[in-house]
Amino acid sequence: MPKRLFHILLICCLSQHATAQNADDTTLRENAQHAIVVYYESLGEESPLYNGSEYIEYAYTLQEGDPFFQTTNFINGNVNLDGMIFRDVPMVYDIVKDQLIILDFQKVYKINLPAARVQQFFLLGHLFVRLTPDSSAQIKTGFYDQLYSGKIGLFAKREKRILEKYSNIQISKVIVSQNNYYVKKGGIYYTIKNKSSLLSVLKDKKKEVQQYWKSNHIKFKKEPEKAMIVAVKYYDQLTN
Repeated sequence: MPKRLFHILLICCLSQHATAQNADDTTLRENAQHAIVVYYESLGEESPLYNGSEYIEYAYTLQEGDPFFQTTNFINGNVNLDGMIFRDVPMVYDIVKDQLIILDFQKVYKINLPAARVQQFFLLGHLFVRLTPDSSAQIKTGFYDQLYSGKIGLFAKREKRILEKYSNIQISKVIVSQNNYYVKKGGIYYTIKNKSSLLSVLKDKKKEVQQYWKSNHIKFKKEPEKAMIVAVKYYDQLTN
């Protein structure tokens, strides 16, 4: 542990002990975490946050759409990098490349954070977590939008692809989007393609979930993502 970080942690702990000797472990952990955050923020451009490679821009112009999640502008978010929490970091998420992009310390160029080092990030109200395949092989390694987390989980894989459109005299490149959904139950991921596949995973409470949808006027075809979130939350309540 760097000496400077050790000193910050020591001061934090001594201060906490002096002001409240009966403080519980949770408070001590929170103070220690805050001290670590202060330490890494104090490192400036030497912070491990800025150790990624330079982001490579697209070599061509897209005629329709963009490769990013919701916005092309850098928006402040939080990122968990190697277990360290960095807050209010300007970032964008390139869905095509599945890369989290930040600005360097001087805000001159863009940095591609190494995906394997990013456990999760919070951007525009969405928590993206890095998942890896299990024995079911239903998912591939990458960032997934965590829509619900309880005894079971619901995740969306936000995907964008670049397609070429041909006309009589030119080729244009456009973005097409799609979302793929997965439920994690009993440690296994299940692909959710439609209403039937979701109810198959929740089959022990199928009738109750259907009735809950009906009572709350939720139509799967009209709002599939909302219907999935409502279903898994209610299923968790029923099975507690």
